[in-house]
Formats: sequence, C-alpha cells, structure tokens
Amino acid sequence: MAASATGRSHVDRGQPCQDAHAAVCSGALLVAVVCDGAGSASHSDIGAQHVSCSVAAAVAAAPALGDAPLTVPVDVLRPIIETAIDDARGQLALLAAGRGLRLSDHACTLVGVVADVRGGWFFHIGDGVAACAFSDDTADAVSLPANGEYANETWFVTGANWRQQLRLTRFEGAVQALVLMSDGVQPFAMTRRGDTLFQPFFGPVLRYLSAVDEVHGSQALQATLSDPRTDGITGDDKTLLIALPG
Repeated sequence: MAASATGRSHVDRGQPCQDAHAAVCSGALLVAVVCDGAGSASHSDIGAQHVSCSVAAAVAAAPALGDAPLTVPVDVLRPIIETAIDDARGQLALLAAGRGLRLSDHACTLVGVVADVRGGWFFHIGDGVAACAFSDDTADAVSLPANGEYANETWFVTGANWRQQLRLTRFEGAVQALVLMSDGVQPFAMTRRGDTLFQPFFGPVLRYLSAVDEVHGSQALQATLSDPRTDGITGDDKTLLIALPG
C-alpha cells in the first residue's frame, strides 16, 4: 500500500510531485523503492519515477537473490543492488541525452527494501527513512537519512559517488510492517529524535490497513498525505509505502 502527495510548496509553484514509489512482489518476497527527486533538478520527477520502477524490477528479477533474503550475504547482495542502480542510471543518462539534458537534471534519492516475513535488507542512498516494525516488543529496525556536508544537503543516485553512499542494513525478526518514506513524511511519522516510528501516527494507520485491501489502503494513505493539516508541518512532497505480511 502506497501513496504520494504533492507538497504545498510545489503546488504553489505549479510543479509536479517529485516523489515516486514502486514495489514488486515475487512469492513471499517484496522489493520496494521510494525515490525523492531533488528540488534543484529540473526533471527530478522523471528521474524518481524511472529509478524507483527500474531498480525495484531489476532487484526482484535477480537470480542470485533467491527467495530468502536473510540468507543472502552482503557481498552477494551489494552487487545485485549496485547493478540495478547502475543500469537505471545508464538508461536515465540515455533518456537525458536524447532530450539535451544531463543525468544530474534527474537527480533523486533512493530508499528501498528487499524482505520477507522474517526480515531482509534496507538499501539506501540519501535521505528518507526505511523501517521495520516487529510483531513483538523488539525495537524498530531503521535506516536513517544521510546528509551531505551541510544539513540541508543529501546524496543522490545520479551523483558520481553513489556507490560510496549506498548503505545496506540487515534486519531480522517477525515482521509486522515494512515502511518506506520520503523526507516529507518524517516530521509527523517519526519520533522527535527521528530514530524510530511515531506510534501515535503509525498505531492507528497499521490497525486500519490490516483490515482493508490494497486499493482501499492506498486510498487511505493518499487521503492522509493530502490532508491540508500536513501543510502546516511540511511543504515538501510526501510519499509513504507500507507493506504488511499477508
């Protein structure tokens, strides 16, 4: 279940939503990606759409991944993720060149997950958050945002140093929910410290989503992210993807 909503600042400037998301289910395996296009890049919405769809599909189709992500060692997983990103970058560079643009005109971050009900891996370049809430009292597993030299800077898939900025985080346990979010959602979905899911928000959301199908769940997330009250918290685009074991 997932949704993206255009931030007030982009609506006021007549800009499209620069966030995008994609997910692929293969048996019990889930691969999901959220990308946040850079506000400073002229075609970052296209970059986010392309990278999210391309990377999710490529990772899910990788034969070496198998069907049990927890058993995949990091030295096998990293080349899978890197190849998927490298291919997406190459395709995007060709698309950009055909339009007289640069790869950097399509800059976006990436936060993703490959997992089943027993756990898996987060993969992450730049800001945004990936989290796993467990069905017992185990603390949330979280992949936190990474910023650049300054607090308002981050790293992008389109950057020359993307391999150095690619972070992989393993998590294991009985999965209650997998969560990916762009940085526009963080102010109301993460705790004040920013290191765990904010239960007053996620508690009711997860209870509702567990009782409805994917279509109605995504519609509910869309309504939540589009609520005008969020404009008082953030003017940024907002994307939230939540996967529940089923």
